[in-house]
Amino acid sequence: MENPEADLRTIDKALTVKQRLIRAGVLLCSAIWATDIIYKIVKDISYVNRERCVLYKSLPKMWFISFEYFFETVVIVFVGIFIAVLLGRWFQRFHRFYPTNPFTAFLCGSLLPVCSCAVIPLISTMKGKMRFATTMSFVLAAPLLSPYIMVLSFSVLGFKYGMLRIAASFILTMASAFILAALQKGGAGLVLEGACGGCDDLCKEQGRDVYLETYDIFKRMLPFVLAGGALGVLLEYMGPRSFLLDGRAGAGQAGVIAWILIGVPLYFCNGAEVLFLRPLMNHGMPIGTAIAFSLTSTAVCTTSIAMLLRIMGSRLTITLVSCVIIISFLLALLINAVF
Repeated sequence: MENPEADLRTIDKALTVKQRLIRAGVLLCSAIWATDIIYKIVKDISYVNRERCVLYKSLPKMWFISFEYFFETVVIVFVGIFIAVLLGRWFQRFHRFYPTNPFTAFLCGSLLPVCSCAVIPLISTMKGKMRFATTMSFVLAAPLLSPYIMVLSFSVLGFKYGMLRIAASFILTMASAFILAALQKGGAGLVLEGACGGCDDLCKEQGRDVYLETYDIFKRMLPFVLAGGALGVLLEYMGPRSFLLDGRAGAGQAGVIAWILIGVPLYFCNGAEVLFLRPLMNHGMPIGTAIAFSLTSTAVCTTSIAMLLRIMGSRLTITLVSCVIIISFLLALLINAVF
């Protein structure tokens, strides 16, 4: 005869083991990510001079690039999802601390030291807790204006660049958030309704645990993260990096468009684009073109676009990327004309 109580005990035991494994994975990935950030800060290593990294010297080039686009990205996304779930729980408990509009969300998002890959999972955990425009403002502001980026912007590229970076990020964030909100009301809803999305009651019960919810969301995003990583590796081997480091761009529309389109797929975070831009601006890159490249290279990348397709659907994702490209282009032309 069947023993329901024994079956339930078996399920509970299996869940406990799974929770412990996920918790260990979160701790391990957090330690790896923190170590990587500290190492890069201490050794002053960025995308521009990554040849100085000990892994670059130790591994074949293909292995190192794969490490960057696959392993490192998976670690960041996994920890980012866990942080997103925690913040979602925190928002549920402290409703009075919610950003109440896109403007306060912009300020709150600017305080998070995360890249687009880490902050995008917040879209799913915040769904239903804030208005869509407010959520998108929060998510867009974080990778554009983290504290580390601000320090680097003013210290490396100067006061003018720093102030223009803030103003341009604000315009891009507000305009994109309101455009996306208007489309979302028109019927383009979010694809990912929750951590489980259509599961039975047992799955919903599991989703209440922070580690199981993290695993559920990560499992659904992983194929898109890997697809974005594969595209990033392909772009690396197409050779744009040598052109980026040695090329110059004029103030004309063709130069602005070229740098914007180059910036969209690149994987930049933690202010790497600021260090990347320094030698280019020293050799004549106009400040408006530099601002546009900063916006496009940090707001989205191949990996984050792949994740957005899973979370928001193709219509909203295409709209978001289009907003980033078009608004950055217009801002670049305006800034170049003024300065």
